[in-house]
Amino acid sequence: MVYHIKVIIIGESGVGKTSLVKKFISSYFSKDYRVSIGTNLYVKELLLKSGNNVTIQIWDIAGQEKWIKMRHFYYKGAHGALIVGDITRGNTFEQLKEFWNQDLKKYCGDIPKILVVNKVDLNRIISNNDIEKLAQDIDVEATIFTSAKNGQNVENAFHQIAEAIITSKE
Repeated sequence: MVYHIKVIIIGESGVGKTSLVKKFISSYFSKDYRVSIGTNLYVKELLLKSGNNVTIQIWDIAGQEKWIKMRHFYYKGAHGALIVGDITRGNTFEQLKEFWNQDLKKYCGDIPKILVVNKVDLNRIISNNDIEKLAQDIDVEATIFTSAKNGQNVENAFHQIAEAIITSKE
């Protein structure tokens, strides 16, 4: 059986959402920062550890506030979410709790979600305790520490959300 799933990747501007997706899709990392406009859409075929074949549609949603009125249109039909924070900017995690998680619940209900702690190749300013507390507060399936730059756990993040979605459908 082939599953077709939609995953949204959300979080503040500049946390590395697009870099994570590009690393996952094409193994490419760019140091150039370009703001996403609205949303970018990517598709990839996966073979999961469970043996399931998955076509994953990834919607990389812009983090800028100017897109707030459009964002919920991009959420529609999402089966799961990667919620991304930047380990070098504590406020990005506060925003995950104060805005992004609530926005996600409002438009998608209770879908599987994974907390992605990105940029672990840089100097952290947020503690593991704070990350664990946030993970409990927003009720995620898992927390994954990633680096889009060196590829650490990038594949793992997308495979885990796909597995969580399929498990939730069974």
